[in-house]
Parts: sequence; C-alpha cells; structure tokens
Amino acid sequence: MVKPARETPPDRQVGHLLGAIFSACPDAVLVVDNGGTIVLSNPAVTSLFGYYPEELVGEPVNVLLPPGNQARHLDHLREFFAAPRARHMGVGSELAGRHRDGTEFAVEVSLTPVAVRGAQYAAAFVRDGRERQRGIDRLHAVNEVTQSLLVGTKLGEVLPLVARLARRLTHSDASWIVTPAGPSNLVVSAVDGPGTEALLGTALSADTSRSAEVMRTGAPEIIEDLFTAANVPDAVVGLNLGPGLYVPLVADERRLGTLVLGRVRGGAPFGPLDIALATVFASSTAAAMELAEVRAELERTGIVAEEERIALDLHDTVIQDLFGVGLSLQAARSSSTGTVGERIDEAVDRLDTIIKEIRNTIFRLPRRTGGAQGLYDEVLRLVDKYSEELGFTPRVGFHWAMDAIVPDAVAAQLLQVVSEALSNTARHAQATLAELVLEIQDGWLSFSLVDDGTGPPTAPTAGHGLRNMSTRAHNLGGTCTISSHEPTGTHVEWRVPV
Repeated sequence: MVKPARETPPDRQVGHLLGAIFSACPDAVLVVDNGGTIVLSNPAVTSLFGYYPEELVGEPVNVLLPPGNQARHLDHLREFFAAPRARHMGVGSELAGRHRDGTEFAVEVSLTPVAVRGAQYAAAFVRDGRERQRGIDRLHAVNEVTQSLLVGTKLGEVLPLVARLARRLTHSDASWIVTPAGPSNLVVSAVDGPGTEALLGTALSADTSRSAEVMRTGAPEIIEDLFTAANVPDAVVGLNLGPGLYVPLVADERRLGTLVLGRVRGGAPFGPLDIALATVFASSTAAAMELAEVRAELERTGIVAEEERIALDLHDTVIQDLFGVGLSLQAARSSSTGTVGERIDEAVDRLDTIIKEIRNTIFRLPRRTGGAQGLYDEVLRLVDKYSEELGFTPRVGFHWAMDAIVPDAVAAQLLQVVSEALSNTARHAQATLAELVLEIQDGWLSFSLVDDGTGPPTAPTAGHGLRNMSTRAHNLGGTCTISSHEPTGTHVEWRVPV
C-alpha cells in the first residue's frame, strides 16, 4: 500500500517554525555580514551579553568583545569568509566576550556559513564558557596542589596554596582552612585574602564549632551573612564578609578539615556552581593530602627498611669481624710482654668499646625514624627516662631481632626488671657509668646491668626492687643474680627461657 505524500508546510509556516526555533535556541545566536556588522540576533543574547536583540542590529560585533580581542577577531572573520565552513572558533585558544556592564567572561563559539540570495553571512552560536573554564581552572589547581604535596612539600606550607587557589576559583574575597589540632580543638591553619591574617591561629572547638559540624556531616553549608552569623570566629566580623560557604575536606571518610570561603557584604551569594566547584576542589585536595600521607609513609618505611639492612650488615659482618680481630689480639697477648702487651690490651679494650658503640647505634636507628614501638624502643625509653636521675646516659647493647623472638608476656616482665634495675642504680649506686646488654642465646634471654658504683648492698634493704626482679625471673623459670663487679660496682644478671 502506497503511503500518501506528506503535506509540505507553506513557506510562511516554515518561516514561522524557523523563527520559533531561532528564538528558542538556548545559545546566543548572532548573524554577522562580511563587514562584521550584526544583522540579526536572538533573545538569548540578553541573558549572556545584557543587550536586547534589536539593540544589536546594525552594531559592529566588536561591541561584544573585549578591546584587546577586537583586532584579532576581525582577522578571524576575514579568514572565515575567505573559506567559509562550519567550525569551532578559536580552537586551541581562549575566547572571551564582554557584557554590557563591561564584565569579561569566557565564551565558546561555533561558526557556520549562511548564504541568502547571493549574500554571505556568518552565524555565530555563542555559549557561556565560564563553567567549562572554571572546571579547567579547578583541574589546574588540583594538579598544582597534588604536585606540591607529592614532591615532599610539608602540609603546613601547602595549605596556604589551597586557600589561595580556592579563593581564586570561587571568586571569593576571603578563605581560610580549619584543621584538627588535638582531640578537643581545631585551629585556623591557613588563610588568604585581605585582613585574614587576624584569623590565623584561631582555636575552635572540635565539638561545637561550625567547622567541626561541617567536618562531621561531610556536607557543605551556605551562610547568608557571615557578619551576623552565630558560631563563627570573632575575627570574621572585622573582615566585613557577607555570603559564606563551609566545605568539608573529606577523603575516604577521613575528616581532614574544613575550607571556608567568604565574599564581602553585598556580594553575590554562593550558587550551585560555586558549591559544586568548591566541593570537588576540596575533595580532590583532601585526596591529594591523603595520598601525600601514604607516600610519606612509604618513604618512611623504605628508610626504615634500608636502616634495618644497614644495621643487619653491621651486626652480622662488621661486629663479627671486630670480634675476630679481638680474639686474634688476645691470642697474641699471651706471648707478648712489656710495652707490646700493654698496647695489645689497649687495642682490645678499644675494640670492645667500638663494638658496644656500634651495637648502640644499630638499635637506635629504627627509633630515629619514628618507626613502630618495639621492645628495644621501650628499653631505650626507660634509659632516657632515668638518664637525668643518673646524671649520665647508660650504654645499651641488643641482640638483633629481639622483637620477633621475645614473647609479649616475657617482654612485659623484662621491661619491669629494666626499670627496677635502673631505678636502684640511680638511687643507691652513686655510679658514673653503666651498661645494659640484652642477648638471646640457646633459647635464653639474658639482661645484664653493670655499673661502676659502690657495689651491691651487704645488708638487707627496706626496698623490694631486688626481690621483685628475682621473683619475676623465678615465675618465668629463670634466675636472677646480683654480684660485685671488679674493680667497683654491681653486676645484675637476669635470665629467663624464651
């Protein structure tokens, strides 16, 4: 069955239809002749440029361009009419338009040739490019923050950059960043904008402040008037700010802080585009901050691993070689007398001191890097604790990898013994030197403390420290002996099976 031919609308109806489409187009449409004069425009030019369509007819298209772009635009227009074809205008460059009030803004322009009764025209479809440009600016800003963090710049130095970029992206007059400063406090840690220095360092409650609430909810909050708003820092009043926006710095459910933006009183309120832009920027910045933390932790772990490797090499190679040299010297001493023998004795003593110093250095390496706390960290902490009372810092020597061998229950008892031994030395020994050595051999953990003090007590004492050390050893199936050290001093030897 042959379908009936569709009825073609009369020319007048087609004209009305095209006119309706032209008027309803959301993009501003400008028809320009080859001399750059506007011959037709649609109603959308009003919302974009501030002119009524009839006002623009007969005007040069340059009226809608920033003064600095007008000559270049005429060159583009001549090139277009020389080889007319539909294309985007200004590919690879930024285009700008000028509002009736003189405001300049980013635009996107598509051109298409139109021929009517032998005359050539250019139809320009103009779209507001500010949203797209702000998206590009946001990407650049996030990239700048991320690069700063990943090259190792400290967070305290990057936060002012974040505040400055956020203020620029949202066309705000002031910005500040609030970060945690402890379990119960927040602090304004970075600011940007005239007069905002007064806010820097302001302490806020981690429970009741507006910044804390935004961090908890993870949702932005719009403030109509910061000047009269409750629960904002007092110094904000001096900035004469009106519209405000609080945005959380959240990454993977971690609340890292709050970004606050403000505009002067009478300024435009923060709209949906501002909120979306600030929120995405804040989230991206928080993710970069967390990424930087991970990177720093990986670097720290790498440093610890390298230091542990060095420590292991020192312990298993250098110290053993030094022991071998010492044994050889001691063997030679038996057949040496006089000055030679004395020099050998001095060399052996010096080797012994070097070995102890290397051991001491080995087991302070992980502590210096801020690594995880272990048994040797706790022993060193006790040594530091009693050093002031002793008047000197005892030497400490460790067997390698004690943390991996000593059970937690034994380690807890050992730390109590170390504390009691150091306390007794500090209170009673009147020593000027002391040395702690912890070793594991043949399944036994031994702790020894030697000092050059007055020696062990010859009569029962009122304290319970020595008795407690013996009891702890006995409960673990071990022994504890206290004896004199020649020529002076005390030797505590505490041994338990592991």
